[in-house]
Order: sequence, then C-alpha cells, then structure tokens
Amino acid sequence: MSDTRTGTAGTAQPGDVNVAVGADPQTALPTSRKLPPFFSLRFSTRGFALAVNVVVMLQLTFYATDFVGLAPALVGGLFLAAKIFDGITDLVAGFVIDRTNTRWGKARPYELFLIPLWLLTIAIFSTPDMDAFWQATYLFVLYALINSVCATFLNASEAVYLKRSIRGEVQYAKVLSRQGVFIILVAAIASIMLPQLMASWGTQPGGWTLIAAVYGIPLMIVGLIRFFTIKELPEDETDHMTEERLGFKGTVKAVFENRFVFIFSAIVLLANIVIGANAIVGAYFFKYILGDLGLLSLVSLGGIIIPLVYLLFPLAVRTIGAMNFVRIGLGLAAIGYLMVLVAPTSLPMVVIGQLLGSFTTVVTMLVGFFMIQAMTYGEWKSGKRVDAVTNSIQGFASKVGQGLASAIVGITMGVVGYNGLLDAQSAEANGAIVSLYSLMPLIVTVAMFALSYLYKVEKHLPAIQEDLAAGVHSDTSTIKI
Repeated sequence: MSDTRTGTAGTAQPGDVNVAVGADPQTALPTSRKLPPFFSLRFSTRGFALAVNVVVMLQLTFYATDFVGLAPALVGGLFLAAKIFDGITDLVAGFVIDRTNTRWGKARPYELFLIPLWLLTIAIFSTPDMDAFWQATYLFVLYALINSVCATFLNASEAVYLKRSIRGEVQYAKVLSRQGVFIILVAAIASIMLPQLMASWGTQPGGWTLIAAVYGIPLMIVGLIRFFTIKELPEDETDHMTEERLGFKGTVKAVFENRFVFIFSAIVLLANIVIGANAIVGAYFFKYILGDLGLLSLVSLGGIIIPLVYLLFPLAVRTIGAMNFVRIGLGLAAIGYLMVLVAPTSLPMVVIGQLLGSFTTVVTMLVGFFMIQAMTYGEWKSGKRVDAVTNSIQGFASKVGQGLASAIVGITMGVVGYNGLLDAQSAEANGAIVSLYSLMPLIVTVAMFALSYLYKVEKHLPAIQEDLAAGVHSDTSTIKI
C-alpha cells in the first residue's frame, strides 16, 4: 500500500522538483518500487550498534551483583528509577525532534548520539573500586546518561528517519523485515560470544572493560554508516501543509487523541519486560540451575534461526495482516515459556523453549511499522502531525518496561535472599530464578496477545490514507473507528 502524501490527492504537482523523473509520486522511489542499492543493509547498521549495546547493557545487573558486589534489590531499584526518568526524557526528545530543521534533516543528526552511547557503556563497565554508595551513584549516573540521553534520542528518531528516507507501506515492510533479520543475526552473534567472554574475562581485573570495548569500538564505527550514506528525502507538499509547529499543549492534545499509539505502546512495554527480564535472568539461570554459564550461548545460537521468519513479514502484510503475524509470534513464545516451566533442568527443553520464547521480539523488531501506522492515524484523527512525539510514547513504554524488568528481577532476588558472592544459592532463590525465566514471561506474553486485539487501525489504514490524500480528517470522514 502506498503513502499518498505527495501533493493534493496523492498526485504530483506542476513544478514539483522533489519527484524524480520516472518516479512514482506516491513513493518518491523509482516506478519499479525497488529500494536503492543495499538500502536495507545500510539502514540497519545503526540498529546493529544499538542492539548489541542492549545485549551488553542487559548484563549490567549481573555485573553489578556478581562482580561489583552490590545488593540485587539496590541495583534493581536504581535501574528502575533511571528508566522512569529515562521515559520522561523520551517525551522531551520527541518534542525536540519534531522541531528540528537542519541541513541534515530532522532525524538524521541524532544518529551521532551513538558515539557517546558506546563510550559511556565502556565506562560503566569500568566501575572504580570505592565505597558502595559511590559505586551505586556512579552506575546510576552513567546508566541514566546512556539511556536517558543517548539511547533516547536514537530511539525517538528511528521511525521518523525511516518515514523520511523512503515512502510507502510496502517499502516500510521490506526494510523493517530485512532489518529485523540483520539485527537479530548480529545480536545473536554478539549474544553467543558474550557468555564465553563473561566466563573467561569477567572474573579478571579489567575484564568487563575489555568486553565492553571489544563490542563498542567496532560497532561505534559500523553504526555510523547509516548517518553517512542515507539522507532524508525532501519534504513533500503535504508535509508543509500539516506539519505545523504546535505548542506544548497542542502537541499533547494531538497525541492523546491517538488511542492506538497507547495500545501498542502497552504491548511494547510488556514485551520489554519479558525480553529484558529473560536477558538478565539467563545468566543466573545457566549459572545456578543448569550449572554452566557458558551453555547460555546455546540459547543465543538457536536465536539465529528466528530472523529467517521475519523474511515472511512483507508477505504477511499483504495476506494475513501485520498484527496477525505478531499474534503468531506471541503464541509460539507462550508455548516456549511453558516448555521451560515444565522442564527447567532439561537443557534441550530450555534451549528449544527459549528459542520459541524469542519470538517475543516480533513486537520490538516491527515496532517502527506499527508506529508509522499510528502516526498516520494520529494525523487523520487530529489533523496535526506530531510524528516524533508519537514515536516517543512507545520509546517511553520501552524504557519503563526495561526498568521494570530490572526492578522485578532485582527485588525478587533480594526478597528470596540471593547473594551473588556465594557459589550456590538457596532453594528459594533457585525457585525464583526458574519462575522469572518461565512463569513470569508466560503470563506477560499471554497479556500481550490479548491486548493485540484492541489494536484495530490496520484494517482501516487504506481508507485513512485516501482521506489524508484528499485533505479529509476524522471530523469530516465517513470512516468509523
């Protein structure tokens, strides 16, 4: 389905220099509808760097408890507080990005936050040996800078950058499905390596600094490929007509008229609780329940299979629909977590179960696609374009979900008496680890599946786009949604 926003009623206007000769005026791309050479790969490079950063940062709780020696409840509380603050800055970032107008474009300049992101990540895994209070303060401040500033602007600009780099639903689906494959493959490779590095270097002085640097330095360079090779397209005429500078109250009013962005953001929040908690608890589970931290690489190795499924996403968009594709993934994930719950000491059941459980990432990998749908609905509903702020709502939800994951794990482990400096844990602590790795994600995944039925914008999208192309909004439209 095409984006019909070039000129009035989706037609090229006389003297429109923004539409290339031989191009489809609805997509600003050649009539063959092919993407530019290696576009999907180039667009994914920033995602490589950010995904691997998440993989590394998810081990911060394990690092803080088992290497620095801080109490799990303290660590979980610190990270939750940082994530709540982080979520608030997401909304600020969206407001700022919507008002950005530089020679590089609106979203592209914020790619440069990738540099401090990785430098600060290396620093946070280099916590100095000092009083516990100052160690906790050091972790909190750097964690907040990494997530509340760097990752916030990177995430808030993501969907806006995609929307301003190409045009059309089909093109978005192609890029996001391929990007999902590329990113999960890179993240899986990083995840396979990480437990081995943790087992060999993680107990040595300076080992965690080295681990962070091995990932951070090359990915900082790779991640900037997108910035240097993909420019934003010129704004089309409709952009100028609808994307006015709103004040704070006007922006908030426009966003709150868009109920679907909040519904999908709730799903994103829950998905991040599951993904975050699983990534954190995995190290504890394999160390104490299965007795070998290195075996955690098997779960990551199995994750290489998952990206192949995302290649089916463009087909799903044209046939069963994007949200049904998500529901299939969530159903498989629920089955996987049930397998781990039933047989937590069986390595094959755990590996296969977690492999299926990784289908939870269907939500986070395709979030950009659904946010673009929500942006389109929001413009139709309110008559105003607040793309970055709209996208920042799911960014807020994502950060809060990650913070809740850290808090749930940390507080639960603290309540059951977990001590990271002991070689073995109590039966209560082991039981909590198993529940956090199976029962909790099972319940939350079922809740996501149920929430997905409240997201109803997809089937109305073609009609909404036709309305927008004709300059019609919800107040004068015949569409009932």
